[in-house]
This record gives sequence, structure tokens and C-alpha cells, in this order.
Amino acid sequence: MKYLLTLILVLCFTPYAFAKNSQTTIQIIFDDSGVLIDAENADQYKFLLLSHIKKLVRKRKFANSHVDVISSSIGRTIWSGVPMDLKRKPARALALIEAIKTKPENCNNIPASFQELSSNLRALKRQGYKEAHVIVFSSLIHTPRPCDQTSQIILPQTPPQEGNINSSISSLAIVRSINFFWISPHQMRVWEEFLKPTFNWAALNNIPFQFLDIERSKFSLERGLKLEVTK
Repeated sequence: MKYLLTLILVLCFTPYAFAKNSQTTIQIIFDDSGVLIDAENADQYKFLLLSHIKKLVRKRKFANSHVDVISSSIGRTIWSGVPMDLKRKPARALALIEAIKTKPENCNNIPASFQELSSNLRALKRQGYKEAHVIVFSSLIHTPRPCDQTSQIILPQTPPQEGNINSSISSLAIVRSINFFWISPHQMRVWEEFLKPTFNWAALNNIPFQFLDIERSKFSLERGLKLEVTK
């Protein structure tokens, strides 16, 4: 636990000045739990997603975006920075890569992850941010504590009711795009039904919303990361 707290402090304690003059934030939930499907392959696509974030330095709109990374296993923000940090600060980039790797012993706290997302978005809105882009990389399998190798998981699994997951995404007008990657094929239908209020809200407000299973995630991420900005 002491090591974990130290790691979080090292990853997160960078002044908010890094996003000076930015009005855009990118919020990423990374599943680093032991229930992430096809974990070894998933890690490679997590790293590919980070490489797309790093390339945003080439785009004026996103170069100074405030990026928060949330660990789904602990439901906390473990890294904050800007895309340039991934390019010019190798130590911080490597620390992030290590932090988001799948850890077989970790539980998966989906409600806490979305509560953290909501908290981040509300705080940034108060600071004057105008646009938020939400990315979730997860198989969407919840494993309440305690969890171990003897825990039984039956899929499809009903999405957790706690955490106000729908409102954490759709209650703030600053959200401009939503991307879900690496969803378990067994969880697609139950989560599509569960997230129907968010789908409807996104359609009503012309918000791009991707909701992709594993194979479609691979196809999409191999072709880049599209963050739509609505006027």
C-alpha cells in the first residue's frame, strides 16, 4: 500500500499550470484489473491509445489539453498532465505505462471510476474548461472487493447500480465526445441497455459516441483516435 500511495503521488503531483490557456480536457479510464479480457493484447492497445494522445501535440486544438488518467482498479486519478509530457518527459511517460498495465491480482471498481470521472469533470468545469472528451478502455466487468481467484463471475453481468454512471457522463454540457473501447462481447448488450439514457443524450446533443467490442476496438485504434469537436 505504501508503494501504491508513493506511485500515485509521483504520477499526479504536477501543477495545474501545465494546462495553461487550455479549455479542453481528456479524461481516460483505463482498466488495469485482473478481469480485463485478453489482457496481454489489451495492454498493447492501451499503449497504442497513449501514443495517439502523445500525437495530439501536433494539433493546436488539443496540444495543451489537460489529461487525467483514472485507474479502474482503485477508482482514482493516477496521472495528470498534457500530451507533451508523454513526448518530452520519458520518466513520467514510463511511469504511466507501468501504472496502466493489467495486474492479475487487482479488483475492478467500475462505480468508483465513474464517480472519479464525474468529480474531475465538475472540478475542471469550475476552472473554466469548455470541452471534455471521455475515453473508457474496459471490458466493463465489475468485481467488488474482496476479489480473488476463487471469486465467481458469471457473464453477462448486470451493470452496477451505484456510482451514477450515466449521469457522470451525460450531466455536464462540456462533454464533447465519448469513446468506449475493449468491451467484453458478453457485456455489450446489457451495457447498451444500461447506457441508453447516455446514448439518447448524446444523440440529442450531436455528441459522437463510440461503443466498441474488442475486435472493433482494434480496428478503430489501429487507424487513430478521433476526437470530435462540436461547435
